[in-house]
Amino acid sequence: MIEVNDIFRLFKIIGRENHQVGICNPLFSIERRGRRLFLLGLVLLPVSMQALSILEAKYPSASYVLKQFDIDPAYIRNPSFVDFILRNETRYRRFYENSAKRGKAYIPLFKEMLSSGGLSHLFVYMSMTESGFQSYAKSKKKAAGLWQFMAATAKRFKLRVDKEKDERYDPVASTKAAMQYIQALYKMFGKWYLVMMAYNCGEGRLKRAIQRAGSDDFAVLMDDSKAWIPEETRNYLRKIILLSMMGEKIHSSPAKEDRKLRQKILPDTEMLVNVYGGTSLENMAKLLRMNVGRLQRLNPQIRGGMIARDLGMTQIFIPADRLGYYRAFYRPPLLREIYKKKGYSRLIAHIVRRGETLKSVARRYHSTPLDLVVANQLSNSRLRPGKILMVPVTQKIYESLRKY
Repeated sequence: MIEVNDIFRLFKIIGRENHQVGICNPLFSIERRGRRLFLLGLVLLPVSMQALSILEAKYPSASYVLKQFDIDPAYIRNPSFVDFILRNETRYRRFYENSAKRGKAYIPLFKEMLSSGGLSHLFVYMSMTESGFQSYAKSKKKAAGLWQFMAATAKRFKLRVDKEKDERYDPVASTKAAMQYIQALYKMFGKWYLVMMAYNCGEGRLKRAIQRAGSDDFAVLMDDSKAWIPEETRNYLRKIILLSMMGEKIHSSPAKEDRKLRQKILPDTEMLVNVYGGTSLENMAKLLRMNVGRLQRLNPQIRGGMIARDLGMTQIFIPADRLGYYRAFYRPPLLREIYKKKGYSRLIAHIVRRGETLKSVARRYHSTPLDLVVANQLSNSRLRPGKILMVPVTQKIYESLRKY
């Protein structure tokens, strides 16, 4: 329900957007005179309602978007949000277009990963808000990558951050970590809008805000006058919601400008391929008959353009039209060459027990999960009890096992 103060705020909003209507200046004077002419406000109330209905018609997916984030669909009529939209939608549409062009290789991948992980695909707009899909994005606070992880948070979710490799710039690894973080925040707070708030302002700060406000209700926490959470976080939520509504509209709208934009942001198809450690992106670019700069832009996670030997096998993005060159000319090292470099001298058989994983088996034999995948030509990481795994081991480990 719209309150008296909200009516006057809406009049100010409409006045900024519709100077030709001729009701703008009188309304501002009404407010300056202490709102003594409230009856005029009641007469003009249908004008404000018309503006709100136009917004709802403009963003038909608003109710769906808000429900996905556990927000009351009536928020589309919130005066502060209406004001935010009218002040920012032109600028954020440009931001959306530029971000979507940069991220056209990532958006379909991220949506698929999010959906398969049980999350709303709309969280892709959180990544857009964080980085604008700039692969090398880095904030003043040293958050980095498409999901803007701080180094400590990245390591908390098992991302590698060191001189040789920074997985915050790896689109696949960082998205998996972001999904884990989002799910961890949901377990902590229980509502999706609280997840986004915590992602921006921090778990501790949000907990203190909820305690001070005495509520975790969206409307309470987003109250600008109370400022329970930082203004940056309030606008962060509004931006994600607006970009989500824009994105859903653009992907389905028959409007000419939306169809043109869809054509511009259709993804160039790119593929993930396996590459073994000790390979440089420069050599891969030569093999693929392509520009090394383009290959580096597709794979910002490979620091210095060199895939470290100790990584074993990793995955890199290549353009789909280069896949033929990869299949024709890329020659992975023979298994015995890989084992020789790692000091493996034997293959032993291991019968999988209930509850065991690739990681636990590899740890037992001082191997790596990737080595087990390669040795057994596994297509996924799931292990069935009773399955026989071939495990590469060093001579030292082999001798220690023979004692038992």
